[in-house]
Amino acid sequence: MATCLCFLRVRDIAPTIRWYERLGFECVATHEEPGCELDWALLDFKGARFMLYPQLEKESEIRDAGLYFLVDSIDDLVPVVQREAEVIEISDRTAYGKREIVFRDLNGFQITFGCD
Repeated sequence: MATCLCFLRVRDIAPTIRWYERLGFECVATHEEPGCELDWALLDFKGARFMLYPQLEKESEIRDAGLYFLVDSIDDLVPVVQREAEVIEISDRTAYGKREIVFRDLNGFQITFGCD
């Protein structure tokens, strides 16, 4: 068995954790070296996990990565996402049969919650 954990590099991990927690994610692990800022976090949404790392100084601001979460329903998520995020699109039915809400997180990454 293998598990793939995606990661996003962000400018500041602590506010990013708080932002995702307002959407219903749980921060299940962090790492911080003595005298340094938070340098890693593991976030969970109903068993789907991803990691946060600090953005490297030489990295560009291009945010061409994203995360797609398959969930049972988006109904309860839509009002929360609309309150917290820049919504790109809400689809009642995509060409591939999903209901989706697509939005940007506070770092500019595209995040999607989709359901059958």
